[in-house]
Amino acid sequence: MKNAIAVKKLAPRSSSSKPDEGESATSALERLRLALESLSTSDEPRHSRLRRAMLNLMADGHWAAGDKLPPEKEIADAVGLSLGTVQKALSRLAADNVVVRRHGHGTFVSPSSQAEQLLHFRFIGDDGVALMPVYAEAIDCTAVTADGPWIGFLASARKFIRVRRRIKVADEFDCLSELYIDGERFRSILAMPLQELNRVLIRTILAERFNAPTLSVSQQIHATEFSAEIGQMLGLTAKKRFGMVLEVRSYSHHQAPLAFQAIYIPGNVRHLDLPSRKVLHT
Repeated sequence: MKNAIAVKKLAPRSSSSKPDEGESATSALERLRLALESLSTSDEPRHSRLRRAMLNLMADGHWAAGDKLPPEKEIADAVGLSLGTVQKALSRLAADNVVVRRHGHGTFVSPSSQAEQLLHFRFIGDDGVALMPVYAEAIDCTAVTADGPWIGFLASARKFIRVRRRIKVADEFDCLSELYIDGERFRSILAMPLQELNRVLIRTILAERFNAPTLSVSQQIHATEFSAEIGQMLGLTAKKRFGMVLEVRSYSHHQAPLAFQAIYIPGNVRHLDLPSRKVLHT
């Protein structure tokens, strides 16, 4: 149920160093094959592993925004998977707006990168610039009655829905996201297949399916000891249940409160970028 979103910022490639189209396609397919082999021990379905491998290539800059991907059959032949598996992987990428499929023309890397939209899981890579890839896994989506800071923020709501997801950061460590929304306004989200919530940019779902765009956010972060339940979901021992909690309050039209999100971040060596933006998703 894991889902990957490529989130590295890609530096523009120099035209003088760019190989010709045929050579570039061959190199990319070989890198894709190797990337897929590196994921061979994963218990994910084949199309999910292929999807992750393709995202990793995009994150590393081998396929940049606007690039045309090799034909589906060439990908299938290069990685040793069926054409149907390749098509399923590309369909999932298209659903997340990572690629654009143009009938009669091929598949292209979306010019609107997920990196530009990512707000809350912006962990900096080794080079100090690129963002690390993150993968989302939906844990549950349920109606809740527990008390918490979301009640005061979503003051007009009488019922609440919690969407809980595990966020894997480049397979180095996990974060936990708990998103709280109005249980009556968004009640149909409870009927959605859980795998549809396996995306990092869940606010896109709220905007596209419920006409509830996120237009601004406020963020606060504090250090704390996680509860035993949170620690268990993050695979932390009792002595290592310390970390940061990033609280995100999202607003829609006319600064109307939209969602309250708590992100549990365990101790790690990565810097977290907190961008300053007002308009996020229109």
